[in-house]
Amino acid sequence: MEIRQLRYFVAVAEELSFTRAASRLFAAQSTVSAGVRALEEGLQASLFERSTRTVALSPAGAAFLPEAKAVIAAAERASEVVGMASNRLQGSLRIGTMTRITALDLPRLVGAFRQRHPLVDIHIQVSGSGSGGIAEDVRRGRLDLGVVALKSGEASDLDLRPFATIPYVVILPAEHPLAQRESISLEDLAGENFVDGPSGFGSRAAMDRAFTELGLARRISVEITDIATAASYVRAIGGAAVMPHFQAAYTAGVVVKPLSGSMHMLALSFAVRAGRAPSPAVSALLDLSCNYTRDDGRF
Repeated sequence: MEIRQLRYFVAVAEELSFTRAASRLFAAQSTVSAGVRALEEGLQASLFERSTRTVALSPAGAAFLPEAKAVIAAAERASEVVGMASNRLQGSLRIGTMTRITALDLPRLVGAFRQRHPLVDIHIQVSGSGSGGIAEDVRRGRLDLGVVALKSGEASDLDLRPFATIPYVVILPAEHPLAQRESISLEDLAGENFVDGPSGFGSRAAMDRAFTELGLARRISVEITDIATAASYVRAIGGAAVMPHFQAAYTAGVVVKPLSGSMHMLALSFAVRAGRAPSPAVSALLDLSCNYTRDDGRF
């Protein structure tokens, strides 16, 4: 029985999919399948009930899961203790982030971390499902650390470490009747066709909530996963977007106006699992992060 095999088993048990488990572990699906089969052969028990479409834990697998997690946790802790005793961190660090974040210079942060801790392997996962997907991956242990745009009430079971606050702006076609205003309110935008991120994105959730609180319905005509392209779609459809202010060149033919209301701000935070101390590698990265974040009001 190998720790690697136990990791494969736990990942498949939590994902109920060999494909998703392999993606989570940055491994080939055939490698994960072979590792689980070897574990089952060693235990002389089937840990999963497999069909052509589904994977489910067998009774033996369900009984074995908490024991496997305990062994993995003990092995990780042992490795951390040795690393701390020798002043050399080792292992891996899985980080989830969104696209186009300039308030955090993640490449330089990772570079500085690697210079100090060369035995730690870094895995960066750029989420297409926004803050909601990153938060869920941190909760379920798929990620050790996530960069999210969520309020504390939206982040159950997570410990948020804020590092920047971003104001929202309104993007409109240059010929729009509101384009000459100094600032624009959400009420002014009632009835517009909106460009916005998909459900699960922190900014989308914040704006959905803000419009609902005002008793206003809105139509999302175009959903995008890269907010830096919002201006291009606003121009193309003649609609509107309310987005966190990002550091990028806006498309010609649009105007960008402040969103009125002091409460319309987006908080960027590091997220770790609540109720347990971060690993030494996570703590070391967080300690370094203050040198590579900036709170200049741009996403």
